[in-house]
Amino acid sequence: MPIEPGVYPTIKPDTALGRALVAFFDVLEPVYASGEKGVFQAIVFGGCAVHIHTQARGSADVDAEVASHGYADKYEIVALLDEDAYVYADEEGVRQMLELDTSFNTTLAPLHEDYEDRVLRLVTQPHVPNVEVYVASALDVAISKLGRFGDRDQRDIQMLLQLPYVDIADFERLAREAISYYVGDEARILGNLKVVLDDYHHGEEGRNGCSYT
Repeated sequence: MPIEPGVYPTIKPDTALGRALVAFFDVLEPVYASGEKGVFQAIVFGGCAVHIHTQARGSADVDAEVASHGYADKYEIVALLDEDAYVYADEEGVRQMLELDTSFNTTLAPLHEDYEDRVLRLVTQPHVPNVEVYVASALDVAISKLGRFGDRDQRDIQMLLQLPYVDIADFERLAREAISYYVGDEARILGNLKVVLDDYHHGEEGRNGCSYT
């Protein structure tokens, strides 16, 4: 579903990976530069989104939802993005790669129905006209990670919840709403949410130097 025109909060991808993520979409220039094919919009999730929000760990996979492919064929666009890995140098000058994860699908994880209302527009955009890149909010990235819930996902969630602009009550409320219409094992996801909340509150007790009996 296309992202509605409007003024969205912005976030600056001010790291080597962040800048590479923006440049990754420059490959779409032959399709969208003229304007005849409309506007392409992508929303980034996964490890790259975690990095944009926290500047923590990197990722070689680009988990992106194509919110709009304009008048171009979506499968051709995905094939173009998937054709070659994007190579860049990290802050230490080490060669890294970014590749599109073609298996990524937002329906495979819990996700709140209003997530598009909370997207952030990257301050730096691709050099190609009519190509827009957004990142899912920290809250929505955290909620999406309740599905797979591996060790790295759990660490990512806790890092996102520690961000100063993330409210734990909002996270719990939106997560419960998302889980209520999630097509999957609702009991398992609710159990994952309980683990996250317990870990968060135990961490808060430690940070505040408090203990409760």
